[in-house]
Amino acid sequence: MDQTIFKRMIESLSQNRLVLPAFPQAALRARAVAGSAGASAISVAREIAKDPALSARILKVANSSLFGFSFNTGSLQQAISRVGLEHTKTLVTNFALMQLMTPPRGAYGSLIRSIRDHSIEVASLAYVICEKGHAFNSNKGLLGGMLHDVGYLPLIQFAKSEPDSVLTDARFIPSLKELHTQAGNLLLMYWQFSPELVEVVSAHEIIDCRMDEPVTLRDVIALANAVANEPDSAARGILLSSPLAAKLACTELTEVDYNRMAEVRQFFS
Repeated sequence: MDQTIFKRMIESLSQNRLVLPAFPQAALRARAVAGSAGASAISVAREIAKDPALSARILKVANSSLFGFSFNTGSLQQAISRVGLEHTKTLVTNFALMQLMTPPRGAYGSLIRSIRDHSIEVASLAYVICEKGHAFNSNKGLLGGMLHDVGYLPLIQFAKSEPDSVLTDARFIPSLKELHTQAGNLLLMYWQFSPELVEVVSAHEIIDCRMDEPVTLRDVIALANAVANEPDSAARGILLSSPLAAKLACTELTEVDYNRMAEVRQFFS
């Protein structure tokens, strides 16, 4: 495989010349309002209502079986009250990421789709790990899962004009593994996301942990990512018997857990 493109990527990264995608403005504004000291369902609904697509997604999630309400609502304010401000903030961010990961046609689109689908799998698994072990906030697990591989986006964008033979080469995405954490680190700092989330994109490939330290979001995403990347059930069993799994109190995944993951994936449908 031609290594020229990777040399150019490394050069762009080292010289801070890699083009980084902007975070959707509507989502940034909604996040800012939801995270402000005087935030309320009314103020957040007013901001989200400016984006019809975002409004529709929030309503769909609030009316989903995941929250178990006996009746549907058509009120955005009531929907936000149902799910809570913090969860609304997470959903807004996730939907914005889905917008960034909307795949066009062709080989380039196929790469974006593969990253998006894997991110959804990790996000749903992280959510269930947090629920199952009661070791960390499920909303943060959902967000960390969607963000963990975001560093692939600018790298794939960098290679967009390359021949399809490069983009369809099975070695292409694996060859970016070392670079995507660096790119993700730069991207989240550019978006001004929290150090906690920066740590997720920088160190989610490391499954080692300190048992004497509190559970972190990085711990959750590291286990979810490792399990999602392992199709073999026996190998998954080994991962779920690791010290990290014990720390997160998630040493098995049952049919109930996989059904719960399917429910969580409805967030992104």
